[in-house]
Amino acid sequence: MPLILMLLAGLVTALVAYFRGFTLNAMLVALLSTLVVFYFIGCVIKMILDSFDKKNERKVADEGEVIEKEPVTDNESQEDGNEENPNP
Repeated sequence: MPLILMLLAGLVTALVAYFRGFTLNAMLVALLSTLVVFYFIGCVIKMILDSFDKKNERKVADEGEVIEKEPVTDNESQEDGNEENPNP
């Protein structure tokens, strides 16, 4: 993401500088400063999007947890059955 944003901004800057008739030194300074600024902007956007993604992953993981119950033995099931129906 940061590289694509940086390169796209660099292309636009280079084209605008060329058609406006900038000198080579002025064009290179403008291009370098644009590349650096937009690289940092892309990194900030990537960090924000990654933080949203991590929050969503945690939320999905919390919702998907399964609570396991202990298995019931035959003796316990017979006792439970007698308690529910006291008159056989």
